[in-house]
Amino acid sequence: MERPWFRPWMVFCAMALVALGFALGTDRIWEDYLITYRSSKNLVEGNGLVFHPGEKLHTFTSPLGVLLPAFCHWVSGRSSDAVTMWCFRVLSIAALAAAAAVAFSVLDRLRWPGWAAGLLALWLVTEAKSVDFSINGMETGFLLLFVALTVRAHFMPGLERRWMHLGLAWAGLMWTRPDGCVYVAALAGGSMAFAVCGGEKVGRMELLRMFLKAGALCTIVYLPWLVWAWWYYGTPVPHTITAKNGTMPPRSVLEILGRWTGSWAPVKLNFAVTDGLFTPSGWPAGGWPMWLILTSRVMAFVGGLCWVVKSLPPVVRALSLASGVMLVYLGYFTGTSTAAWYMPGPGWLVLLAVAGLASAMQGRRQVWLAVALGALWCVRGAWTTVELARLSKVEQVYVEEGNRKVIGEWLKANAQPGDTMFMECLGYLGYYSGLKTLDYPGLSSREVVDAVKEVGTQWHALIRKLKPVWVVLRPYEAARTVEADSALLVKDYEEVKVFDVSPRVERMPVHGQGLLSFDSTFIIFKRRSEP
Repeated sequence: MERPWFRPWMVFCAMALVALGFALGTDRIWEDYLITYRSSKNLVEGNGLVFHPGEKLHTFTSPLGVLLPAFCHWVSGRSSDAVTMWCFRVLSIAALAAAAAVAFSVLDRLRWPGWAAGLLALWLVTEAKSVDFSINGMETGFLLLFVALTVRAHFMPGLERRWMHLGLAWAGLMWTRPDGCVYVAALAGGSMAFAVCGGEKVGRMELLRMFLKAGALCTIVYLPWLVWAWWYYGTPVPHTITAKNGTMPPRSVLEILGRWTGSWAPVKLNFAVTDGLFTPSGWPAGGWPMWLILTSRVMAFVGGLCWVVKSLPPVVRALSLASGVMLVYLGYFTGTSTAAWYMPGPGWLVLLAVAGLASAMQGRRQVWLAVALGALWCVRGAWTTVELARLSKVEQVYVEEGNRKVIGEWLKANAQPGDTMFMECLGYLGYYSGLKTLDYPGLSSREVVDAVKEVGTQWHALIRKLKPVWVVLRPYEAARTVEADSALLVKDYEEVKVFDVSPRVERMPVHGQGLLSFDSTFIIFKRRSEP
């Protein structure tokens, strides 16, 4: 097979330059980063790894996602939040670039056609959400690195002590995110289903022995965190998972199918998990062309289902089955395609499977068709990345820095010590206000989780139960609350201030206006003094 003229180090540099350019152009800081960073900062300042000092609550999801920002804050001399963020970004960009280089090197060593490996490299470099969530404070860059290393440990030919590579990659996934075990199971299941390892057919008992050794090593490496978290918080399960699970109703098999396929299923939904795989975060809010959504669904279906084609190489079928399993997992546990930070990992598995499918094309016409469609996908990815960067810049300047940060600072200046606040968007408001937060669904608060169990998920009932001093609502949230309980926000609370940047963002000529409008206006209510 023809080898590509470019090498893994070139892929590393290309990915790093794209991610760095995205970061410099947008300075994007995701809401959830500030939820985690509040705990990171408290750790460095001697208050413990907690959101609220004195409350030992596991309010973050990723161990690496909280410990690395704490390290960056400490090593930078606690000079500023901006320096800490850029330090963390550099580490995350390096991890993302390494992930792309590793994924490319696997295809290169498998002797797939050079053009197929080249297309994969371009697809990864122009995958907008992967770039976005690797520079905005999330743990995505590290997750993708360990996904790529797991793929390498499973399928790269000629790897010595494969079980050791596999166990360390699995441990990295677990240190990055609790659902790393799903990636472990999906890729191991694909390898076992088609009896493939190192690019060759192997016995399943041999695979099982390797998995047992790798699992033992993974347990040893991950066990220190598991034991410490259990001792420190009283449970190894992050409170964020507990809070979200408390608001999720049971799902039937048909509903899971519907969330995988959207309107092509017995249970018809407005959108599907597959729609969000290769579309910008916040796309359901509107403002993006329909062809972007439909092509995402088609690519997800091709990558997630091509394992049924018996003539494909076992490695391709194993990668396809793993990506399909991950999409089913997303449809069940996240419920929607709006949880954008979950998408890059499954997305990369889909792209790997599709690249393998393309590499199996036979004949000049099939190859040229695959190259042409692959090139169009590159153009699509580049366009999406540029347009997402334009949107992210506007969102960061006007919505995040110009509105939600300002609200948090206003609350800090006007609230009294011991005041509590109820809202949904915890990150900016919680970090910059410094208040005791009673967020929905309770990511930072046991009180909210307990209240949900007692009175349900209706906000008016939760507000009456919790009696927060401050309530911060978007207009539609306020209207919904008034509709359910007309007296609550009139007699018990008074409207004290409105923060509205909608006139500014509505004039911005960018795609994704719906996302800007969603967080452009907030109403602040304060509890009336009791007589």
